[in-house]
Amino acid sequence: MHDILYHGFNLTEYDHHEFPGVVPRSFLGPIVVSGMASPLMAGINYLEFNKFCAQYAVRAALGLLVIATFKLYRHAVQNIFGLQFTKWFVAITVTQYHFMYYLSRPLPNIMAMPLVLLALFGWWRKNYVIFIWSSAAAIIIFRAELAILLGLFLLFDIASQKLSVQRLFKIAVPAGILFLALTVATDSIFWGRLVWPEGEVFYFNTILNKSSEWGVSFSDIISLSFKKERLFSILNGYFG
Repeated sequence: MHDILYHGFNLTEYDHHEFPGVVPRSFLGPIVVSGMASPLMAGINYLEFNKFCAQYAVRAALGLLVIATFKLYRHAVQNIFGLQFTKWFVAITVTQYHFMYYLSRPLPNIMAMPLVLLALFGWWRKNYVIFIWSSAAAIIIFRAELAILLGLFLLFDIASQKLSVQRLFKIAVPAGILFLALTVATDSIFWGRLVWPEGEVFYFNTILNKSSEWGVSFSDIISLSFKKERLFSILNGYFG
């Protein structure tokens, strides 16, 4: 997002060429968030504030996007379960560590969150156009494994005859083609090669089983070492 806001169409200055990461990620989310933050950025640049303020601008834009879609989801829940249930639902959600901590962090998971919330809003409202199109965008552009979660919603509605397979394909096929074409066309320009970022992520993590190359946290290493020591002490007790 820094490069989009400060380098614009000068793609040679983008730092992902030098620091590409383990797998490519889509630029579509950062483009949308940067576009939302651009009015704030205009003020920041005009007033000559420190560039670090740009991070607050983009995180505010992403956070507001998550909150806006969460509000839609809350309304859908309230229409079905009532106000009292919804108050408890919101109270429990906003007092949990992960939601409040992550809702403005520029990660692929959080880029997908507004789409997932919008999809669930559509599912509660039985609006399958919103549900399927939002799900398709989230799965194809940001997180392929969401197909497991959101696919279960579809299977449930098909099994309960709320949604026919024919209507599913009628909605899903155009959505899938559009979002796949959009991410391939856009990201191929930014990455300088023909690429479907989330397709490569899925292949890397699932088919090649190389997710460990993302790295291992220090706490995981410490935890593993303690487990090994515990195992050796138990074995010594039996065979020592």
